[in-house]
Amino acid sequence: MPDPSTDSEPAPAPVPDRDPAPTPMLAPSSLPFLVRCLRLTTAALLLAWLSLALWHSAKPLPPGTHVVSQTYRLPDSDVDFSYGAALHPAATVQGAAAIEHAEALIVVDRSPLTADLANALLARRRLRPNVVMVVTTDPGNEAFGGTAARILTSLEQSGIIVVRARLDRLRDSNPLYSGLWRLLLGWWSDPFDEPPGQVTPAAWARMQNFKADRRQLLAADDGSGGWTVMLAPAAGAAALTLRGAPACAVIASELQVAAWSSDDDRLPAIPTSAGRGVGSIDSRFLTEGAVAGALLEILRAAASGDQIGIDVENLSERRIIAEMLRAAARGAHLQVVLARNAEPNRAVAAELEAGGSDRIELRWRAAAAAPSPALLLVRHGADLWVNWGAPGFTRRDLDDLNLAAGVELRMPARAAAARSIAGYFAQSWARADSDANFADGSATAYWRYRFAEATGLSSF
Repeated sequence: MPDPSTDSEPAPAPVPDRDPAPTPMLAPSSLPFLVRCLRLTTAALLLAWLSLALWHSAKPLPPGTHVVSQTYRLPDSDVDFSYGAALHPAATVQGAAAIEHAEALIVVDRSPLTADLANALLARRRLRPNVVMVVTTDPGNEAFGGTAARILTSLEQSGIIVVRARLDRLRDSNPLYSGLWRLLLGWWSDPFDEPPGQVTPAAWARMQNFKADRRQLLAADDGSGGWTVMLAPAAGAAALTLRGAPACAVIASELQVAAWSSDDDRLPAIPTSAGRGVGSIDSRFLTEGAVAGALLEILRAAASGDQIGIDVENLSERRIIAEMLRAAARGAHLQVVLARNAEPNRAVAAELEAGGSDRIELRWRAAAAAPSPALLLVRHGADLWVNWGAPGFTRRDLDDLNLAAGVELRMPARAAAARSIAGYFAQSWARADSDANFADGSATAYWRYRFAEATGLSSF
């Protein structure tokens, strides 16, 4: 039989395996180009970040800031310092009284604005609808302790001019973060678009700039051609009230701040000052960095035998600490009351105790104490020098970074206001705790607060 294998078709030759399709590759010459583009983009972003940080750390200050008023002379009867129990804050009582007498203009700058003060404004608005009222407040929403939206809405609906301070126009206290924030978020994030009462990512990111309106004041006409100004938090247990020309300097500064924070065309004209006045008490209105200059001037003048009292929330401003130590070295005796805070006060307390030559005494204010502006007083011979108003002796509050305000007084120690202020400090000192173990002298605590103070990467 024939061989079947010879009749069948030959088997197909095996197909050789094909190499997989080659992966597209960038031409070798394009890699250096992409690397250069990436480097240039990174360098441009870094340059923009640093440029924003530098510019907004040193840019010109807006009008109405870093104010040093002329020296006004006031009689004893035009200066009043009152303090009372926290259940009936002196600031609330005095503020309501000033509002009730106004017939032409009321200017308020408070954060937060309490319901009691808002109700006093609304009551006066109903009784005297022609009185011009301007309320400036920190734009921080209610989630961060700012004024409740319903309070501001009620004021606006009644016709009161409500101004939310444009804090981004101030210099940056936290420039490394703020430069990046301005580059990536600031150009589209508006605090007035953030829902009140909610900690949204945009609100949280904005708050890390650590900007604040710390001014706590109220100014109004007295209904008979004069003026009244009061410096104190609305819920504070102490208030300083001045009558006469100083109020015009306060109003001028506040209306300038309102002008660059708002485009409201209802803002009134700035009133003219009545002159320096006569009396035995010298007074000056100071804001922002000018407060620091006045504090340093007072401390540098303190000599042997002078008594210095300081009652402040936070103390970290390096120039002030240095002058306190120098005053102690010259023989002045210092009594310092600080809030019981971990930073920066514990490390600063240890520094003062170590360098104070036993002439610096320290005590700690209870955590639940009523809020109050900072107080520096110096008993110099027969006179009492007083600085009242700035919320803290820190770089952020005294270096033209936050909105802050204060009043300097130089008066005979026998004046009624001098005796009242001295009594207030004595009461604060007596209530404070002399805990010798609370100070922290460790190198870690010292350098941590120094780094935070210098860079702005802190909340104090």
